[in-house]
Amino acid sequence: MTEVKTAKSTKKLVKASGRSKITAALLVLSMVAAACGSDDGAAVREIGSASASSSGSGSGSGSGSASGPASASGSASGSGSASASASASASAPDSAPDRTVGDDGYDYASDVSSHRMIPADVCDVNALLPKGEAIDWAAVEAVYQNGGNSVKSSGAVRTLAGFASGEGKKHGVDEYYGTATPLDDFVSSAIQGTGEFAGESDSVRRQGVQKGIQNQILVAWTVHELHAALAKAADKNFDAESGAPHNWDEGWAFYSGAEPGCAAYGTGNKRGKDFGTLSDDGETSVANANILAHFIAGRDALLAGDAAGAQTAADEIKRNLVVVYSQASLKYAKKVDSDLAAGDQEAARIHQAEGYAFWRVLAPMVAGAGADTATVDAFYSLSAEPSVGGYDLVADAITPALQALGIGPTDLGEY
Repeated sequence: MTEVKTAKSTKKLVKASGRSKITAALLVLSMVAAACGSDDGAAVREIGSASASSSGSGSGSGSGSASGPASASGSASGSGSASASASASASAPDSAPDRTVGDDGYDYASDVSSHRMIPADVCDVNALLPKGEAIDWAAVEAVYQNGGNSVKSSGAVRTLAGFASGEGKKHGVDEYYGTATPLDDFVSSAIQGTGEFAGESDSVRRQGVQKGIQNQILVAWTVHELHAALAKAADKNFDAESGAPHNWDEGWAFYSGAEPGCAAYGTGNKRGKDFGTLSDDGETSVANANILAHFIAGRDALLAGDAAGAQTAADEIKRNLVVVYSQASLKYAKKVDSDLAAGDQEAARIHQAEGYAFWRVLAPMVAGAGADTATVDAFYSLSAEPSVGGYDLVADAITPALQALGIGPTDLGEY
């Protein structure tokens, strides 16, 4: 197995020396969306089509039962880690009588029964993207644009396209890419075969759509809700149903929700398996166990009116997201290397597109912490042909950010 290397040697990636460096990097993550407009997150409830038309095949029900608690036995590691004293078995908050049944070990404090159905739209998209077969792109676009699973009490429908095209949100993605709607631009170009995806095969476009939706869009909105919750906490709005705890709940609804395998949560577990970083249950990645523990800790902090505790939890959630998408960015660079070594240019192009979609999740998170994002952008961008040496290139580029965040080889594992 190959371990992440520094630019000048083959030694293992080391953790940052000094707590101040880690704290500074976490501050970068916590402030990444500071300039993202004035939306406090409440607009999430109004996003998408005003009609209730549906082309998706999901059930549309907001009452699905939890799919089973995930183990939170893998504690957050690395210096600067918050103490996640709340466990996945923490008792359900009882401050809101209409709170939604929990998902994957997280008990909601508020009603997010329809929010948690957004990942079901991703399942519907995935069902329309078979490997090695012709893809009905019009059907894919219909689900992306119209949704059908996340239906509000008014009858209006939240849609993936609505999330992707929302402007001025608190996730920092727009600021990094310098455009108003980079999430929708990427996914729509993959669906339509335009822009960077012009002339690409269905197999390449499939990766842009699938990974772009499941990861870029849903992770951006998870981060947005964390920041929206913190903004409300700063205003001392701790009302469980409409204040900071509700936005915090929405964050988990988008990260895992009713269909965790079709959400970013599913990606986290896959990368944990790839890199040998599974928790004691053998199925949940340590990063996901940490994210769950800190979501619980942040929820409890907000219910107690503790804004500082929620900030600490949010920083640790984002730190573990960096772990997941560093693993993904490294894996597919290695896949490209292996494909080219085997002389399989087509497979290399497909894995380049897959890695590119994952990298676009990570890049905004690590750009301010010292990563050389421009170099990785150039490697993964579809304007370039697949090239060898990608694993070391990505490793060298992200190492400064990982060091600054206290993410070491134990956190990252080996691929």
